[in-house]
Amino acid sequence: MHAVLSRVQRKAGRLLREWVPYHRQYRPVGVHASSAQLAQQAGSGATYYEIEPAHTSTLVLPIGFYECAADFSGLHGKPNTTEQLPTAFVVTLRNGRVYADNPNSVAIISHDNRLVGDVSFQYGGSWDLTQPEHNNIFRQQWFLEPTRIEGTVCSLLSGGGAASGNYYHWLIDSLPRLHLLQEAGLLSSVDYFLVYNRNHGFVRESLAHLGIGPERIIDVETHRHVQATQLIATTSVRGSGNHVPQWAANYLRQAFLPADAALASRFGPLVYISRRDASVRQTRNEAEVEKLLHGYGFETHVLSPYSFAEKVALFAGARIIVSPVGAGLTNLVFCPNGSDLVELFPEHFVVADYLDLATKAGMHYHFQLSTLGATVKNRWEAWEEDLLIDVDALRAKVEPLVAATKQQLA
Repeated sequence: MHAVLSRVQRKAGRLLREWVPYHRQYRPVGVHASSAQLAQQAGSGATYYEIEPAHTSTLVLPIGFYECAADFSGLHGKPNTTEQLPTAFVVTLRNGRVYADNPNSVAIISHDNRLVGDVSFQYGGSWDLTQPEHNNIFRQQWFLEPTRIEGTVCSLLSGGGAASGNYYHWLIDSLPRLHLLQEAGLLSSVDYFLVYNRNHGFVRESLAHLGIGPERIIDVETHRHVQATQLIATTSVRGSGNHVPQWAANYLRQAFLPADAALASRFGPLVYISRRDASVRQTRNEAEVEKLLHGYGFETHVLSPYSFAEKVALFAGARIIVSPVGAGLTNLVFCPNGSDLVELFPEHFVVADYLDLATKAGMHYHFQLSTLGATVKNRWEAWEEDLLIDVDALRAKVEPLVAATKQQLA
């Protein structure tokens, strides 16, 4: 009920912004399609830094995975085995603005009041990315006045799921932008980092590990429209696709590994991740699953009480992970090369996000489908679907992995 009410309130807010005129001088008058071209214009106040080259990303799908994968079209369609990842870059904008008063868009605006298209973000009506000229800021009538900040502000906003505080989107779509700043030589020049919610523990803890204290973090809860002496923005980490670039995974591993030794010593190498703390995708027969796994020496972990450092340490020491699909598996990026993942899926929510991450971390990947036999009508029902795990089938997958792991660790 709370989720439905929140969606209704967001929709009502969008409609009011599009109907009630107020401070319309802040609405952009056009689009700069290319940051690189903008930086070449005399008097633009923009500087462009190309960091990572465009390249093709490949993903090898296990036998049978494609046939089982969910297909809800666009970004939520069948997994791509190849994707073209664009050039990753940084752009600085003198007297630039960022407007982010809704989860569906992020508007980066140059001092001549034009949207900088390739560093802005916009979801279309079907939760697919759309062109910059369709950014909802161009339909907006009601605008907040900007909060003026003397200094350099870096936007870590990535739109979409990141705006709801999703752990996956923070680690994958926000934090790797710091690598781009670092390579551009700009990281130490930033006075403030703009995030969605500075009160999330994983935001504060991960940034603190990187030497960024809470006094340098501002968020859209209080800064929905910002104008800075210098605004820094970056390209989207994953471009317009789903594949995580290898450079982003490498950065996260370099930034947060090795894990804290004292924390790592608390965790064993065989890990089962429970979603009993989640509101969706519960394993109906989890007691049976745990009984099986505990017999092989697995430990059950519920991730929500853990600090960011504890999650890193847990996954960094894992040799086999068994887990239902969920954002906690973003921590796979910290797993040892050659470790194993057995991912458990509802029948109608088979997605390649964590197969991709496991591949980037050099893991061996295995999957198993639920046998619940549920019926779903749309993506949201599929996203919420519970699991029923065939314990005998799971035993057949896990037993040889455990035997091989114990031999390696002997």
